[in-house]
Amino acid sequence: MNKKITLSTLFFFLVLTILTVPALAISYAETETVDVGTATSIATAQPTEEATPTVTPTPTETVESQEYLIRIANYMFIPVGGVTINVGDTVKWRNFETSEQPRTLVNENSIWEEEQYLAYMEFVSYTFNQPGMYTFYLKGREEIKMNITVISVPISSPAQPLTLYEVLGAINETGTTFKATSIDNPAVLYYDLEDKDGNGSIAFPLYYNLSIPNGKLNYTTILWGDYIGWGSKKYLVIEHNATNWIIAEKLVDEKTKDYHLIFNNQTLSLPGGWGINAKEIDSNNNIVWLSLTKDDWVIYNATVNESNNFVYNANLGAPDKTEILNLTVETVSVFEGSSNSKFIKINNIDLISTDTLEIKNNDTSLYDGYVIKTSNNQISILNDIDISLSRGNAKNIISDLFSVRVNEAEDMAGLIKKITEPGIHEIVGATNASTGTILKAMSADNPAVLYYDLEDKVGYESIRLPMYSNLSVPVGEMNYTTISWGQNIAWGNSKYAVVYSTSSEWIITKKIIDGDQDDDHLLRVGETLVLPDGWSITAVEIDVDGEEAWMSISKDGEEVYNEVVSVDGYFIYKTNLGGQIIEVMNFTVETVFAGMNTNLVKINNMDLISTDVLNLNNNDATLYDGYIVKTYPDQLCITNDVDIGLSKGNVINIIGNFFAVKVNEAGNLGALVKEVEVDEYVSPIKYIIKDEKIYEGDGYQINNYFVEVTDIISFDGDLLFLIKMYQLNSDGSYDELTTSTILFDDKRRVKYQNGLIKIFVLENNLTSQYAIFDLAASGFTVEYEKYVSGGVSNAQYYTSGPPPYSYTMTLLQGWNLVSTPIEPDYPDVDTIFGSNEDMLIPIYTWSTTNKQYYEVSKIELGKGYWVLALNDTQVIFSGTPYFG
Repeated sequence: MNKKITLSTLFFFLVLTILTVPALAISYAETETVDVGTATSIATAQPTEEATPTVTPTPTETVESQEYLIRIANYMFIPVGGVTINVGDTVKWRNFETSEQPRTLVNENSIWEEEQYLAYMEFVSYTFNQPGMYTFYLKGREEIKMNITVISVPISSPAQPLTLYEVLGAINETGTTFKATSIDNPAVLYYDLEDKDGNGSIAFPLYYNLSIPNGKLNYTTILWGDYIGWGSKKYLVIEHNATNWIIAEKLVDEKTKDYHLIFNNQTLSLPGGWGINAKEIDSNNNIVWLSLTKDDWVIYNATVNESNNFVYNANLGAPDKTEILNLTVETVSVFEGSSNSKFIKINNIDLISTDTLEIKNNDTSLYDGYVIKTSNNQISILNDIDISLSRGNAKNIISDLFSVRVNEAEDMAGLIKKITEPGIHEIVGATNASTGTILKAMSADNPAVLYYDLEDKVGYESIRLPMYSNLSVPVGEMNYTTISWGQNIAWGNSKYAVVYSTSSEWIITKKIIDGDQDDDHLLRVGETLVLPDGWSITAVEIDVDGEEAWMSISKDGEEVYNEVVSVDGYFIYKTNLGGQIIEVMNFTVETVFAGMNTNLVKINNMDLISTDVLNLNNNDATLYDGYIVKTYPDQLCITNDVDIGLSKGNVINIIGNFFAVKVNEAGNLGALVKEVEVDEYVSPIKYIIKDEKIYEGDGYQINNYFVEVTDIISFDGDLLFLIKMYQLNSDGSYDELTTSTILFDDKRRVKYQNGLIKIFVLENNLTSQYAIFDLAASGFTVEYEKYVSGGVSNAQYYTSGPPPYSYTMTLLQGWNLVSTPIEPDYPDVDTIFGSNEDMLIPIYTWSTTNKQYYEVSKIELGKGYWVLALNDTQVIFSGTPYFG
């Protein structure tokens, strides 16, 4: 396990090493894990949408859990700002205060039942078993916070922040009764478009003191058929009577048109750890041997003929076995391409979880602080303790079934849902279930699909269109309207800044960051804060005595402006947008202060707009094909100037990709929906090519790796490509590499991984002749790359690089001043030192300019580094010799 040290203790370690090296290793090496206080996790996973199945031929690798040490010193957390860790990792906080005073550690997510009191050199540890963002502070220094981001898949340093999407499903002013129902608020209370059912509701008083008294919260959900809504998800009712229910989550609920292609010995990964593997395909006899796995364990096998079903049943507490999985093998065939790949086409997947929920009348143990009431056809949950909400925060209620966020002013609250699960999630924001033949939505009623600002209580979008039986929207009958407030306007569910406006012309631009005083960022001198859209902020220098900070901003890696700002002053960057001098970025320098070995600046109140403007002119029919823009002094409207054809069982985009309308299979219900993409967490990668056109049969060589477009095939009107990757050998031969394929928003992502080495192919588009994709890699230096016609058989082994060379770095117990005589192949610190149990990370270098130590992420030629070894050891790495 890696051991971690921090910058604030460097000087102390150096002095101590001079006095007694052995004592250093014994006294300050963290060698065991001891839980102090109440370190049992009560944190819960954030609710997520049903996930789209993904294809992967290999099981997910197991990642060894890590332990991270957070030092508390000078009323600060070190490292400053926060850390990103994996699920299952442990974090330890230890009190290193030089004053030897106690400190009290507080968590805002209530992972502990009480605050953690830490005397000098005492510690508390916690193992994070659920993904999410956890916020900590020291009592008496609430303004200095640390965020620990827990993700569900491994990443490499430097880590990307957790991707999270928060859905605002319903709003209400304080001082009133909060009410939400499945029909009116389907984004947060489950509603089934096909069955036209859901029947969930929640109500509670929103008193001005933000307290919900005992017994005043009521959540009720009513049975329909064999199903019941549970929070925002659909559950199968396995068994029920007036006093006892057994239910299980519906993980996959697909239709005939939702098909998947699985090649021979490839696995279709499903939610909940399930997988379907096509172990052997007999295309001559139209039969396939299927294997069902759970968490990579095979639990059922069966041979299935074409057009038949694969069914797995299990005992889930009912008298009879319950159907867990059911799918149709529609086609068993072979692609007549150069690879002649055997495949099956499956659809109609139905899958439920085997983790059941047992619900009993008057039960108070299922959800702490709540009592359950059951009858023959419904379940209700009431609070049996007072619930306290808090301004500016989200509070989980009924465990993690719902969350309530209150704004800073304490005069508005919203029912929200947080999504952290990677994938494409469909948000149903409004239906015409209660409005008859008109599908309509407004920001205040449907904030999941139309913009609404909970803090400022503003957002004035509306949309309406008829839902006729022929599913056609005649010319002029769809209307979208948005009204400005101040210098802002909502535009397609996003906030925009108004650059310029008259009755006949508007110029607007997207609001990228809309921060406030609670959105703090701590920067060390020389540290860069990466922002969206290619922007970044760097703390160049800090004058603590003069209470000033020299700040610089960059766009796409190029500096655009720098300024010295006094404490409590504003950094403001303006530029010309659409002929107007407009403020693009603004943030406050709240404070500067000196740490033990580094100076810090805290900034907040950040505002950032895009420099790409949108010009809107009255009666413009060219901006959105098939639609006309109407401008007014204080509002913008869009109407359709062609008929819009909706379609049963499909999603149709309207106004470009502003909005999407989904119609159920029966054609009798429509919904305004939005797709949300939550990215996977991957290591930082270098793009080798972007939007490259590779013809069928050709490929691309990277060093001695080769990526080939083997086949482009047409199936049921869809185009698919087959990618193969190879390792080139010095004798002219080549070996095919094992890859994994993931379907993501109907695009294929092919990946090869061997340790730190990763190669990605990210599909962008396909034609019958060529594929357009991005090619990326990480974990190695790209020295040679080339497009190769004719595929791998025409590739040549790359030999022009320098011969392999390794360097052995000998280290003694204690601190060592080292350098490297070679340019490392993989210069990052974790790669060189991370696997050595006798090494403590980070590694430091000395700045002759600022006269202080800095933590480094990679090793370079011509520089010296301080590294700390617990015992005598050696570190070996490869690279290129330096010859001057």
